[in-house]
Amino acid sequence: MKVQLHSADAKRLGLSALSGLLLAFSFPRFDWAPLALFALIPLYFAIHPLGPKKAALQGFTAGIVFYSVALSWVVNTMVDYGHLPLPVAWAVLLLLVAYLSAYLALFCGLAKYLTRGNPAFFFLLTPVLWTGLEYLRSTPEVLGFSWLSLGYSQYSKPELIQIAEFTGVYGVTALIVLVNSGLFYACHPEITHHSRFARLRWPVAGATLTVLLACWGYGNFTLKQYAEASNQAGAPLKVSLLQGNIKQEMKWDPRHSGEVLQRYFNLAEKAAQAKPDLIVWPEAATPFYFGIEPEGTTRVLNHVAHTGVPVLIGAPSAIRTENAAGKREVLYYNSAYFIDATGMPKGRYDKIHLVPFGEFVPFRKILFFVEKMVMAIGDFQRGDAYDVFEVKGQPFGVNICYEIIFPDLVRQPVKNGARFLVNITNDAWFGKSAASYQHIAIAALRAVENRVPIVRAANTGITGIITADGTIHQPTELFTSAVVTGDIHPRSGGPTFYTSLGDVFSWFCLALTFILAFLSRMQLAAKKDLLPTPSENKTQE
Repeated sequence: MKVQLHSADAKRLGLSALSGLLLAFSFPRFDWAPLALFALIPLYFAIHPLGPKKAALQGFTAGIVFYSVALSWVVNTMVDYGHLPLPVAWAVLLLLVAYLSAYLALFCGLAKYLTRGNPAFFFLLTPVLWTGLEYLRSTPEVLGFSWLSLGYSQYSKPELIQIAEFTGVYGVTALIVLVNSGLFYACHPEITHHSRFARLRWPVAGATLTVLLACWGYGNFTLKQYAEASNQAGAPLKVSLLQGNIKQEMKWDPRHSGEVLQRYFNLAEKAAQAKPDLIVWPEAATPFYFGIEPEGTTRVLNHVAHTGVPVLIGAPSAIRTENAAGKREVLYYNSAYFIDATGMPKGRYDKIHLVPFGEFVPFRKILFFVEKMVMAIGDFQRGDAYDVFEVKGQPFGVNICYEIIFPDLVRQPVKNGARFLVNITNDAWFGKSAASYQHIAIAALRAVENRVPIVRAANTGITGIITADGTIHQPTELFTSAVVTGDIHPRSGGPTFYTSLGDVFSWFCLALTFILAFLSRMQLAAKKDLLPTPSENKTQE
């Protein structure tokens, strides 16, 4: 009997691990997006006969496998750029993986606790429960982490992601979980042979297929409309994006500052030959503090005037000030400067959402022993304004690197009137890993949510142009020097539902989770012809 118990436990852990692998393989760089539509089914089979606590363990197992594979690049980043010993880097990864896996464990535990014995409620509850938890995981101001939200796995399937203009990426997540739950209901033998729930098998399957086809059909319709609108649009805006491919160890070494700057000057002159309306340098492209180091600042401004093309340039900035005690101090910002064709600075955007442990150390009083990965600069300060600039009559907004993963942040400049977005980043930290591909995949969803093109300049790649339908054009190779020039059609219509109202869908999912949980527990209390619970069916444990 004990052998059978251990065998059953091992089988369930294997099924949970399989779900973790399928989820990981649906994301870049594997990019097997269709796997996400049934990746959760093995996990569902594993937790079906279990109580909430044991189901949570299975969810945690799936999460450990999923995030360990998909976020394995964290180790190289910590070792190569954070200069952490390999064992410490693995410990950091495991802490991050454990934190993210806790949400998957909570999902499985709550799904079983709230719907035990009622697969119909399981089918209805799981999409909104997962989506609500994913939203809560992604939104905390300091430690929010939207990376690997389930909807991003479908970035390469434009027909499925067009609903994001209403729901944000979380609507795509809900769709994926709905399909998984519908397939599970339709194929699990214990459910399909139950006297009551078997009658719902085909209605559940039909509802699942209907929602999937409706989203797919809307996507196809929208893509055709977008193509027609692009053909009829007025004169496009031509943008050139510079990818300098500056090694991380060179950026803040004074011995290489002249070489770094000259490389961007050469790329900008090459870009200017195409007569673009805007040239974009990547994040922290200048090896000095723009504005307070006169020699480097003057060289950049003179070069912009020489080319005669407006420029958006990523550069660290510093402000000398006095604190409340009258003590002089310097405040550092990760910034982007907009410079017009005459070499005159027209505005500055300061990064609002900073990278924990990269640009600042959260909870420093507690984590006093932790140092930032960017050792050359003190802690950055947070910006406080969603600035909008204008080139050739077209307003545009800026987000820097990590900010692109936060839907609500990215929609703010569009809500303020921006008709296209510029994303500048330095992905050198990621090395030649899946992270750069995952990063630009996230940007594709931001374009759909707000129906604006996004132009992306990355120091080491991936640089490219993302149209308002989420399609990535002219993506560069990693760790190459390049200039990408292309036309974009800034948004001409009004803001999308998502731009205007934000995460209404996610809040709806949270509310519906509570409503369905209440109804499910009410029905459970009535004991109306439910499937056996683990305590009632001892052969299940």
